[in-house]
Amino acid sequence: MPKILIATKLNPVAAELLSEAGLEVDIIPGLSDEALAEKIAGYEGLIVRSEKVTRKVLDAADCLQAVVRAGTGVNTIDVTYATEKNVQVMNTPGANSNSVAELAMAFMLSALRRLPYADGSVKAGRWEKGSLMGNELGGKVLGIVGLGNIGSLVAAKARGFGMRMIGFDPVISENRAAEIGVELRSLEDIFSEADVISLHVPLNDKTRGLIGADLLSRLRQGALLVNTARAETVDRDALLAFLKEREDVRLATDVFYEGDVEGEKDLAGIGDRLVGSPHLGASTVEANYRAARAAGEGVRDFLVKRMVRYPVNNLEVPPDLHPRFLELTHLIGQLAYYNLGGDQPHEVRITCYGALNRHIDVLTSYLLKGLMDIYHNEVVNPRDAESTAREYGINVVRRVPDDSKGYGESITIDILSKKQEYRETSIRGTITQEGELKIKRIDKFLNVDLIPSGHMLFCYQQDRVGLINEISSALSSGGINILNIRFTTDKQGNSVAAIQTDKEVGKPIYDKIRAAVSPYKSYVMNV
Repeated sequence: MPKILIATKLNPVAAELLSEAGLEVDIIPGLSDEALAEKIAGYEGLIVRSEKVTRKVLDAADCLQAVVRAGTGVNTIDVTYATEKNVQVMNTPGANSNSVAELAMAFMLSALRRLPYADGSVKAGRWEKGSLMGNELGGKVLGIVGLGNIGSLVAAKARGFGMRMIGFDPVISENRAAEIGVELRSLEDIFSEADVISLHVPLNDKTRGLIGADLLSRLRQGALLVNTARAETVDRDALLAFLKEREDVRLATDVFYEGDVEGEKDLAGIGDRLVGSPHLGASTVEANYRAARAAGEGVRDFLVKRMVRYPVNNLEVPPDLHPRFLELTHLIGQLAYYNLGGDQPHEVRITCYGALNRHIDVLTSYLLKGLMDIYHNEVVNPRDAESTAREYGINVVRRVPDDSKGYGESITIDILSKKQEYRETSIRGTITQEGELKIKRIDKFLNVDLIPSGHMLFCYQQDRVGLINEISSALSSGGINILNIRFTTDKQGNSVAAIQTDKEVGKPIYDKIRAAVSPYKSYVMNV
């Protein structure tokens, strides 16, 4: 039985997931790198947060296969050496996205209504209602710099306040921007026109000092700048000089140039025009739960399913490619495997629509890696996946997309098999604005719109009245509840029912369903 070490304080959901999968879990938080090196022998999996995974730790690990950081950054892990030692490194991007997006909205409301000052005033016994006139978000122009997962979530939330949104992101497509209700504009336009500007870009060589004196000088009277990203994306000297000169501009920030430490902050010099917090973007119960769950799933899926979630040290993932698209290729591969009855494909065709087409090589590599994992239970590095697939006689075809179809940023995978008889399946998927995996089409069923999760039952049959009642009755007889269901038909009168249940559908109930509805194809799978 593989052993997992959780070397950090983490929501218990991670340990629960791993134990349910039959893995042995030890929880020893707060280990120094020296202590971790002494403990790591005998463990196949390791989960950390801020703990250091150094060369010494990796050298002491005699059977370590995977390290997962319950967070985004992996600067505390020696990724290069882990790669040399053939240790898979993963992280959990997106776990804190909603928390950061909500904090950005809280900053906007707090700053425009002057809530921090008002709170202190009331607690001090004053009643300054007449001097605390605020502003509404409704009708204001919101400029979003960076339209990735967090920026997109901010857009969704701001729409509910009736804001008009303009945004800047050099890699997002116009179709994707339109889907989230944002008009793409230049940085110069955003700083000239927006009442509120919210920053959501990573810190790298291209974004360090991205916001300088010229852009700041364009800010409108009374503008609010919100930073829940990284302090260094705004030039420090330019910002301090600008805020001293323009007393009408307000700032709300979760990040400071001095770092995450106690002590005086330069930005505090603007007094009540500043709303600040000590890097609380990910500090919610829900975000910690999601990070712990994702970390547990990462270790479990690697050791049990031979599947890599959010890889750090395999094939480099471009910064403008949402990592969940890599997971989507694996999910589509799973569905294709069941749809073909487990027969190995002889040809795989992949079509990437919209901006995804620029990443077709990366996505093809991860798709083929997933197929090798599924069909051959063989852990393959994405770099080697295509050559390995060809060794197995699988032809790989990258198709040119027809973006006039309006599929947005989605992936269609066609898999053909002729092992026993000719079979073919075609599945299209995407990710939602919230970052969830969605299957849009399965074969000729065009409007599936399914977000698979947990225990799934798929039944394909000739459509007729009463099908769902018969399936539901069979499930109920086994004490199985339906959590979600998607049902659709094709033009030939066939139907597919995709059902999420609260527990796995065992063979007796599965056989009972097959006897009741006579499907031409059915299967159960765990996502």
